[in-house]
Amino acid sequence: MEQTVRGARSRSIFLRIQLLFHWDSQPARDLAKEIYRTFSARPTGDGPRIPIRYGPRQADGGPPPSIELSAEHEILVVLVDERMARRARSNDGPIADRWASLTTDLLRDHGPASASPHRVLPVCLDAEGLGLAPSLDDISFVRLDVRDGPDRDRHLVLHIAVRSLRVLQSLPRAPGNELDKLPEIPVSLFISHAKRDLPSDPASISEGPVRSILATLGQLPVSSWFDSAKIPPGGRFPDEIEHGVLNSSVLVTILTDTWSSREWCRRELLEAKLAGRPLIVVDALEARVMRLFPYLGNALTLRWRAAVAAPVVSDSDTGWSARKSRWEAEDAALVIEAALLEALRHQYENRRLLAMASENDVVIGTPPEALTLAHLSAGTRRVWYPDPPLGREELERLQIGVGKEHVDLTTPLSALARWPRPPSIQTVAVSLSNAPDAADYGGGPEHLGTFADDLVLYLMIAGLRVAYGGAFGHDALREGTVEGDDINYIERLLAMVRSHSILLNEVRALPPAPIENWVAWPIHQRFGTDELRHYGQQAVLKDLPSPPDLEVGSKELNPLPNGFFPPDNASRRYAWARSLTFMRQTMQQATSARVVMGGKLTNYLGLWPGVLEEAVLTLRARQPLYLLGLFGGAARLVIDTLRGTPRAEMTSDWLAEYPNVIEVRAEYSRRGHFVPTPEQLAEEIREYGARGISEALNNGLDEEENGEMVTSDDPQTITALILKGLGRKFSS
Repeated sequence: MEQTVRGARSRSIFLRIQLLFHWDSQPARDLAKEIYRTFSARPTGDGPRIPIRYGPRQADGGPPPSIELSAEHEILVVLVDERMARRARSNDGPIADRWASLTTDLLRDHGPASASPHRVLPVCLDAEGLGLAPSLDDISFVRLDVRDGPDRDRHLVLHIAVRSLRVLQSLPRAPGNELDKLPEIPVSLFISHAKRDLPSDPASISEGPVRSILATLGQLPVSSWFDSAKIPPGGRFPDEIEHGVLNSSVLVTILTDTWSSREWCRRELLEAKLAGRPLIVVDALEARVMRLFPYLGNALTLRWRAAVAAPVVSDSDTGWSARKSRWEAEDAALVIEAALLEALRHQYENRRLLAMASENDVVIGTPPEALTLAHLSAGTRRVWYPDPPLGREELERLQIGVGKEHVDLTTPLSALARWPRPPSIQTVAVSLSNAPDAADYGGGPEHLGTFADDLVLYLMIAGLRVAYGGAFGHDALREGTVEGDDINYIERLLAMVRSHSILLNEVRALPPAPIENWVAWPIHQRFGTDELRHYGQQAVLKDLPSPPDLEVGSKELNPLPNGFFPPDNASRRYAWARSLTFMRQTMQQATSARVVMGGKLTNYLGLWPGVLEEAVLTLRARQPLYLLGLFGGAARLVIDTLRGTPRAEMTSDWLAEYPNVIEVRAEYSRRGHFVPTPEQLAEEIREYGARGISEALNNGLDEEENGEMVTSDDPQTITALILKGLGRKFSS
């Protein structure tokens, strides 16, 4: 049931998935997003949360020149398709050859014949991908080109999950050369069901969930499964059940109308709970149950569609039989996939929690309940379990019910909520924006959006107020479109806080401080009921007036009756630029520190890109600054410039490509304002960096810790570093 820790563990990344593909291939991009969603779920549960990176995009479409292998184990997935193998134009051939060379090298260094801790999965998305290079003709691929429908993506999900499980269990590489054939899945499933739902006479019952799931298992190389109906003659039920549970990875309970009334079904579940095995419930109830067994909670639950529909199917529905057969096949495959991912989540979370635990702590892979707490080892002081945390009312009853007042029930998020916030720090500014070059660093809009959600959620759980500068409906104000620019971060952050409001209340034991949304004049002038109703209880609007020394009057700006005017001429663009700078300056003075991630470098409306200007204002004020560089954008631009690395974006030649910005800068000069050139701004930033990154950022972190901030792909690691730095800076 439990793992007791006798000492602190390393916090290194022990597993990462890397997806390598041609960035111009939309099918490959779509598949990469699906894999990301499957294996990098939300921090509050719903699947494993394994870091995922993409291969950095190259300007010519070729493979990255090198592959970073900084985790203990990397699962390297190469998505090969027509675009990668294309040789239609003269420049396509050399690029395809480089992809072939990379794939060959990866297979040589980390393939079946190597002793590498990493794994390589070449995947064929279409028939043309098989022609990547003659040298790969004898290489087995994972074949998605011969599959369609849900089975196509699921086949790759299973391959990735199996490799992940095998490396987590330190299992040797699977033998054999048929890569498309799944290796033995190192998962043992215990199938708990009532005998009535699987009688010995197959003709006495329709297919049903039990038979469908067992049939699907029979088609997969699952290492073993235990069917309680198959206990051998003479076997003792208690012994056989205990043996089956203890040797299982996941208990799959097929909840029918009869399951809760069967003693041995209930015993199976109790044994699994005591053994700390994760549980999946297949809800196949058709009518009603007089008493549902209470220990079915704390479980991922899936609906069996045929059971829901069967009681109301009309006799005249001639298509029901075919529809039922299709549903049962699909649902059975979904149950097995869910069980495999649940086994992966359980093992991955155990490894992650062990790294956080201290001496005599206990780690369990499922949420605690009275049954499991009653069997804790003597002397246990803390129980670590996966997020999300249990509600306060449940935790209070658990403590009282089992007399374990001295036992601390903790998750990573609830531990974060106990951070001792220094009284002198209240609000942290967060600079978030899309980064058109995120792909150059192995990320996409999905990474930026997820990372932004996590970062703000974690800071709020730690008791900090978050300030963000951005506006609703920004799409109408953009002067161009880049990938990922359809993300409106204030809308996304408010949606995130709204969806996690219960969690925030639970772990903080008091409502979180609303997000401060700072909006420059005249943008907020056009806000009406539709915009303001979004704020609710989750945010407060900090609408700024016009700059006090703005030389442009109403007559020149000619605003609309509501006071708004678009940035569509030199005077109006100048007023907008001055107002955006004024908002950022005011926001900087009202906050204690700033965290910067992403940030577009083109199509901006101020004198400088917004995130860049916010970072520079923070550097000038000697305010703690935390730069997240993994996803590129203005954050990476500042990091590179601090390090003395030349960037084209910090040159006048780059600026000359954007006439609207040139027009604004000219208007500044015409009105008597000094405007530094990009080269002058770059020199100023380099001078800050010349004293050392840590000295320049003044954020309480040393050089190594700031280096980790630049490259980390784990939001919890980033948040822990930010809180460490803030604690050092403000505790005194």
